[in-house]
Amino acid sequence: MSNSSNNSVAPWYKQPWLWFILAPLIAVFIYGTFFLYIAITTSDGIVKDDYYKVARGHFVDSSKAQKAIDLAIGGTLQLDNLTGDLMLHFRSNQTEKPALLILDIISPTHQKYDQKITLKRVDGTNAYTGNLKSSLKGKRYILLEAEDATWRLRTESNPPYDQKTIELTASLK
Repeated sequence: MSNSSNNSVAPWYKQPWLWFILAPLIAVFIYGTFFLYIAITTSDGIVKDDYYKVARGHFVDSSKAQKAIDLAIGGTLQLDNLTGDLMLHFRSNQTEKPALLILDIISPTHQKYDQKITLKRVDGTNAYTGNLKSSLKGKRYILLEAEDATWRLRTESNPPYDQKTIELTASLK
């Protein structure tokens, strides 16, 4: 009888082959639950342009760019990434220059790196000044528009940003 007691089978939860099969399934469940939680609680960044969806196609509203072309609006943006100083030399065939311009510096990767800066006109000149909120790293999209958002200039810029000059022109691309 002592031989039969030595050959007794362990309970199911103590079998090594069972845990060899269940361990990857349990890990997948835990990781899946974690990533589902992250996907639900974090928000996607919004698209900063005049895109809209019609049926199955995506279209871009180019009316603001066309208005900038009609008014011959352009400029040269000088930025110093070290000090955060911005200087815009504005060109336009308008006789009345706006007091304020809105400069959006947009990161293509994440919304938290976007900066919205109000540029103020220097009295008696066509120059506008402002300050960066934080230093720039990586590729950026630059949008310049009037305070009333009737026209818009758009360009993209790549590093380095140390004392960089960016040409802003109106285009329909």
